Amino acid sequence: MLFFSIVLNAQGRRKDQSSIHAEYGYMNSGSDSLKKGGYMAKIGYARVIGDKGFLGKAEAFYQDYKVNYIDGIVLPYQRYGLSVQAGYSYEGLSPVYLNGWFGAYGGYENVNDGNTKDPKYNAEIPAEVKGFVYGLTGSAEVEYMFTRKLSLLINYTQFYDLKSSFSESNYAFFGGLRYYIN
Repeated sequence: MLFFSIVLNAQGRRKDQSSIHAEYGYMNSGSDSLKKGGYMAKIGYARVIGDKGFLGKAEAFYQDYKVNYIDGIVLPYQRYGLSVQAGYSYEGLSPVYLNGWFGAYGGYENVNDGNTKDPKYNAEIPAEVKGFVYGLTGSAEVEYMFTRKLSLLINYTQFYDLKSSFSESNYAFFGGLRYYIN
């Protein structure tokens, strides 16, 4: 039994190793109110770059949460898009890896379900309620490899929106799985 448990975790990341992952989490719009939070899902592809702990990944994501407008009005907000990130992994605690990521994203936002009038005053919203947006993202991630090809992910991600008129900064807590292809 002891031999089996050692063999099960007796691996490290290998040069040019590829993986796919899926994560789901709770998102907050940057305010103190948890009722303005929502959910986010992402799927992606990651790759080990060389043998010094460097990583890269690309993800597709969907966000659904709420944003503040004026006079206490809270609007529904959805965004979907793609992100590209570079990272570094500390592997000294194997089979637990501490990963850090930084990158950029681009996406399409839909505010107030596409309605151009606010729900409280029925007044015209002075900004585009649909359109392309972009920004920066960073993550701190803990990865626990419980088998040779499968690991558990827990992470905290911060998003900085550079183009959106409605969403400026938000964060999310995720849980998910990563499957190593090779």
